[in-house]
Amino acid sequence: MLEKPIKKFIGKFYCTLDDKSRLIVPSKFRELVPGEIGSKVLVVSKAKDHCLNLFTLDYYDWIIEQLGLIPPGPKQRSLTRFYSSESEQLGVDRVGRIQMPAYFLEELGASKNFVVVGALTHMEVWQQEEFEKIRREANDTYLASDWEL
Repeated sequence: MLEKPIKKFIGKFYCTLDDKSRLIVPSKFRELVPGEIGSKVLVVSKAKDHCLNLFTLDYYDWIIEQLGLIPPGPKQRSLTRFYSSESEQLGVDRVGRIQMPAYFLEELGASKNFVVVGALTHMEVWQQEEFEKIRREANDTYLASDWEL
């Protein structure tokens, strides 16, 4: 059951957190978030790579479905706890901003300069300096591989 259509979040957008800890969701990405202006919702969650993930509600629902496919036991309970306690729904306001909770911003460090990156099925939010490191690493991996289209 691992089939979920790709939303095609691609590209990167540099942005600055405003004084009220709001971050602009790039308009190109907002178009992929279901809902009417002012009623769009995203789910923010911690990620392994020292960034934050932004999921659409339907993609987050798919993640929850995948958790249900893990055999019952400690691993399933632990992952369920992670996704339920380390995630939060965020409303996208009429201007396209999301209010970033302080808890999640602390995960990224003290900077106000961020990059919102398309990760095909979702978005990632990176502190700008950290993203530059990971971007170089991804570029090096691509150049060193024999894989290309």
